Amino acid sequence: MAALKRFDLLSAPGHLLRRNHQRSYEIFTRHVGDGITRQQIALLIALANLPGASQRDLVEATGIDKSTLKEMIGRMVTRGWIERSRDPDDSRAWTMRIAPAGERVLIEYLPKVEAAQQEILDPLPPVQRDQLLRCLRILAGFDAPG
Repeated sequence: MAALKRFDLLSAPGHLLRRNHQRSYEIFTRHVGDGITRQQIALLIALANLPGASQRDLVEATGIDKSTLKEMIGRMVTRGWIERSRDPDDSRAWTMRIAPAGERVLIEYLPKVEAAQQEILDPLPPVQRDQLLRCLRILAGFDAPG
């Protein structure tokens, strides 16, 4: 039990990341509501920036796992937010584009998403915001340490 007495949750990165994930979810929901999820917003942003993207491109751009992404795309096609067509170079594969309705959704929700992102960072001074974002990108494998 000595190890247990030494273990401090407030020094455990996994615990702190989970708590901040919970906080960011609560802030997002307060600003955006429950009409769209964070993953759906991420997917629409990715498609706005990667027209004609493959499922593999979208997995890489969003970090959403392949099976979840496939289900999401199906639902978002049904809602008219995404257009899906066969890849002209590979008839087994699909390419996706944001549909006009998806663009309207982004136009409606993006200011709310931006406000949520700002509130997430508000407790930090500006210089620490940049440091936090850099550290998070390093932890996620997007930036090299150093």
